[in-house]
Amino acid sequence: MPILNFKEIPRSNLADGNQDMFEQFARDFFLMLGFEIKTGPDRGQDGGRDLIITEKRTGIAGVSIIRWLVSCKHKAHSGRSVTDSEEQDVIDRLTAHDCDGFVGFYSSVPSAPLARKLEAYKNRYEILIFDNERIEQYLLDGEDGRFLCRRYFPQSFYTWETTAFRPMVLLSQYEPLRCKKCGRDLLEEEAINNEQGIVVFVEKYNKSTYDTEEIVDIYWTCKGECDREIESKYISQGFGTTWEDISDIAIPVKYLQWNLAVLNRLKEGMDNYSSQAYDNLKHFIIRVSQLVLKEQNDKQRERFKMLQEIPEYF
Repeated sequence: MPILNFKEIPRSNLADGNQDMFEQFARDFFLMLGFEIKTGPDRGQDGGRDLIITEKRTGIAGVSIIRWLVSCKHKAHSGRSVTDSEEQDVIDRLTAHDCDGFVGFYSSVPSAPLARKLEAYKNRYEILIFDNERIEQYLLDGEDGRFLCRRYFPQSFYTWETTAFRPMVLLSQYEPLRCKKCGRDLLEEEAINNEQGIVVFVEKYNKSTYDTEEIVDIYWTCKGECDREIESKYISQGFGTTWEDISDIAIPVKYLQWNLAVLNRLKEGMDNYSSQAYDNLKHFIIRVSQLVLKEQNDKQRERFKMLQEIPEYF
């Protein structure tokens, strides 16, 4: 089911001052992908082109520049496909604008006859089609695309952003949080939505006061059989346990509250961690953060990389 509602972009055939927005969106979209805009959106006779963009390709023989003619068709409001009669004289248009390839940028889909016609041109020209689903896929794939979503699809993107389940890749790659018994990833959607995972604190008690002397270990596991089997080993050694639902800690406000509570208890000397427990605590916080923190954009990643290269004593 589509996530982005292309009807949020105003119609192109109404002279209300917003009729160019779909072409402006196309311009920003191709800039995001790394193309260079040679001719941008304008009004009046355009000679059958909405944009002219170029792509730089590097190969064994050197660098080549591919010049693309972009045709924008915003049919989302009618729900109709783009017909072959709406894309006439494609070859003549490519020749007139000295282009090497054609890009159909559509908020719906090309009709079957148009798709066949464009397919037949592939032996002479490069042909690319960006329909609504393909555009959406690129937009949702990274933070730069999501920035465009917030601008052009504010309502549908907000709905998706606040309800979608998607761990962020904050490190070099996604890091699962595996059950210490069965190995299941406790950050997967089913485990979080159905509250199937817990993080457990193993505590050594003072036998006289029953106060916690030390947190000797921290582990995470599936509720039920996995937890019972691990817990029984610690109970048999005289330790006690407390636990929290991982799905609760993955709630942003709860995540902040929980981390602050850990810090406050450390500052006040209320908790004392063994080396193993403290290492596991850091491991847990880092991995759950993938469900809580927002993804970094390219600028932030480059900035972080630069900061990592600066010695701490500076």
